[in-house]
Amino acid sequence: MELYNFKLDIYNKIVVLYKFRFYKQIKNTGIILEDLCKEENSSDNQDVYNLVCFDQENSYNIKFSNLIEMIYLLVKIAETRLSILLKKERELLEVINTEEYGESRYFNDKETTAMSINSTKNLINHFSEKLISLGVYDSM
Repeated sequence: MELYNFKLDIYNKIVVLYKFRFYKQIKNTGIILEDLCKEENSSDNQDVYNLVCFDQENSYNIKFSNLIEMIYLLVKIAETRLSILLKKERELLEVINTEEYGESRYFNDKETTAMSINSTKNLINHFSEKLISLGVYDSM
Protein backbone atom coordinates (compact mmCIF):
# COMPACT_ATOMS: atom_id res chain seq x y z
CA MET A 1 0.00 0.00 0.00
CA GLU A 2 1.32 3.43 -0.90
CA LEU A 3 0.82 6.49 1.28
CA TYR A 4 0.32 9.69 -0.62
CA ASN A 5 2.33 12.82 0.03
CA PHE A 6 0.51 15.07 2.43
CA LYS A 7 -0.42 18.54 1.10
CA LEU A 8 1.04 20.79 3.74
CA ASP A 9 -0.25 24.06 2.24
CA ILE A 10 -3.91 23.09 2.76
CA TYR A 11 -3.17 21.90 6.30
CA ASN A 12 -1.43 25.23 7.01
CA LYS A 13 -4.53 27.15 5.86
CA ILE A 14 -6.59 25.26 8.44
CA VAL A 15 -4.00 25.97 11.14
CA VAL A 16 -4.12 29.69 10.34
CA LEU A 17 -7.91 29.62 10.31
CA TYR A 18 -8.50 27.74 13.57
CA LYS A 19 -5.13 27.69 15.38
CA PHE A 20 -5.48 23.91 15.68
CA ARG A 21 -2.64 21.56 14.79
CA PHE A 22 -2.96 17.91 13.81
CA TYR A 23 -0.16 17.34 11.28
CA LYS A 24 1.62 14.72 13.38
CA GLN A 25 -1.61 12.72 13.70
CA ILE A 26 -2.83 12.93 10.07
CA LYS A 27 0.41 12.63 8.11
CA ASN A 28 0.55 8.81 7.86
CA THR A 29 -3.17 8.09 7.71
CA GLY A 30 -3.47 8.26 3.93
CA ILE A 31 -6.04 11.07 4.30
CA ILE A 32 -5.03 13.93 2.01
CA LEU A 33 -6.37 17.47 2.29
CA GLU A 34 -6.62 18.45 -1.35
CA ASP A 35 -8.21 21.91 -1.43
CA LEU A 36 -9.85 24.46 0.85
CA CYS A 37 -12.19 27.14 -0.48
CA LYS A 38 -14.04 29.85 1.37
CA GLU A 39 -17.66 30.49 0.46
CA GLU A 40 -19.89 33.16 1.88
CA ASN A 41 -23.40 32.24 2.91
CA SER A 42 -25.45 35.18 1.63
CA SER A 43 -28.37 34.55 3.99
CA ASP A 44 -26.42 35.12 7.22
CA ASN A 45 -23.00 36.39 6.04
CA GLN A 46 -21.32 33.45 7.73
CA ASP A 47 -18.21 32.06 6.10
CA VAL A 48 -18.50 28.45 5.02
CA TYR A 49 -15.45 26.44 4.04
CA ASN A 50 -15.39 23.67 1.52
CA LEU A 51 -12.64 21.10 2.12
CA VAL A 52 -11.85 18.58 -0.56
CA CYS A 53 -9.97 15.57 0.70
CA PHE A 54 -9.49 11.94 -0.17
CA ASP A 55 -8.07 8.72 1.09
CA GLN A 56 -6.90 5.94 -1.16
CA GLU A 57 -10.43 4.71 -1.84
CA ASN A 58 -12.80 7.68 -1.53
CA SER A 59 -13.08 11.37 -2.30
CA TYR A 60 -14.83 13.74 0.11
CA ASN A 61 -16.20 17.24 -0.17
CA ILE A 62 -17.07 18.59 3.27
CA LYS A 63 -18.57 21.93 4.21
CA PHE A 64 -18.17 23.50 7.63
CA SER A 65 -18.36 26.90 9.27
CA ASN A 66 -16.43 26.26 12.47
CA LEU A 67 -13.78 24.05 14.02
CA ILE A 68 -16.22 21.70 15.72
CA GLU A 69 -18.04 20.94 12.45
CA MET A 70 -14.73 20.39 10.68
CA ILE A 71 -13.53 17.98 13.36
CA TYR A 72 -16.78 15.98 13.34
CA LEU A 73 -16.61 15.61 9.56
CA LEU A 74 -12.93 14.67 9.56
CA VAL A 75 -13.58 12.10 12.29
CA LYS A 76 -16.21 10.47 10.06
CA ILE A 77 -13.65 10.29 7.25
CA ALA A 78 -11.02 8.90 9.63
CA GLU A 79 -13.46 6.25 10.92
CA THR A 80 -14.24 5.19 7.35
CA ARG A 81 -10.53 5.06 6.61
CA LEU A 82 -9.88 3.02 9.74
CA SER A 83 -12.50 0.42 8.81
CA ILE A 84 -10.92 0.05 5.35
CA LEU A 85 -7.46 -0.33 6.89
CA LEU A 86 -8.65 -2.92 9.40
CA LYS A 87 -10.21 -4.91 6.56
CA LYS A 88 -6.93 -4.69 4.62
CA GLU A 89 -5.03 -5.87 7.71
CA ARG A 90 -7.35 -8.90 8.07
CA GLU A 91 -6.83 -9.74 4.39
CA LEU A 92 -3.05 -9.54 4.81
CA LEU A 93 -3.16 -11.80 7.86
CA GLU A 94 -5.01 -14.39 5.77
CA VAL A 95 -2.28 -14.51 3.11
CA ILE A 96 -0.77 -17.98 3.24
CA ASN A 97 1.69 -17.89 0.37
CA THR A 98 3.80 -14.74 0.83
CA GLU A 99 6.09 -15.79 -2.03
CA GLU A 100 3.17 -15.69 -4.44
CA TYR A 101 2.03 -12.34 -3.00
CA GLY A 102 5.60 -11.10 -3.14
CA GLU A 103 7.52 -11.18 0.11
CA SER A 104 8.80 -7.63 -0.17
CA ARG A 105 5.38 -6.32 -1.19
CA TYR A 106 3.73 -8.32 1.61
CA PHE A 107 6.09 -6.95 4.25
CA ASN A 108 5.69 -3.38 2.91
CA ASP A 109 1.88 -3.62 2.76
CA LYS A 110 1.69 -5.11 6.25
CA GLU A 111 4.02 -2.48 7.73
CA THR A 112 2.31 0.44 5.97
CA THR A 113 -1.15 -0.77 6.95
CA ALA A 114 -0.15 -1.13 10.61
CA MET A 115 1.39 2.35 10.59
CA SER A 116 -1.73 3.83 8.97
CA ILE A 117 -4.04 2.12 11.47
CA ASN A 118 -2.03 3.51 14.37
CA SER A 119 -1.92 7.02 12.87
CA THR A 120 -5.65 6.99 12.13
CA LYS A 121 -6.48 5.92 15.69
CA ASN A 122 -4.20 8.69 16.99
CA LEU A 123 -5.96 11.22 14.74
CA ILE A 124 -9.39 10.20 16.04
CA ASN A 125 -8.14 10.41 19.65
CA HIS A 126 -6.56 13.83 19.02
CA PHE A 127 -9.80 15.15 17.55
CA SER A 128 -11.80 13.69 20.46
CA GLU A 129 -9.52 15.38 22.97
CA LYS A 130 -9.93 18.70 21.15
CA LEU A 131 -13.72 18.38 21.21
CA ILE A 132 -13.61 17.68 24.94
CA SER A 133 -11.40 20.74 25.48
CA LEU A 134 -13.95 22.81 23.53
CA GLY A 135 -16.71 21.59 25.82
CA VAL A 136 -18.28 19.21 23.32
CA TYR A 137 -18.79 15.95 25.15
CA ASP A 138 -21.02 14.22 22.60
CA SER A 139 -19.52 10.84 21.79
CA MET A 140 -18.56 10.37 18.21
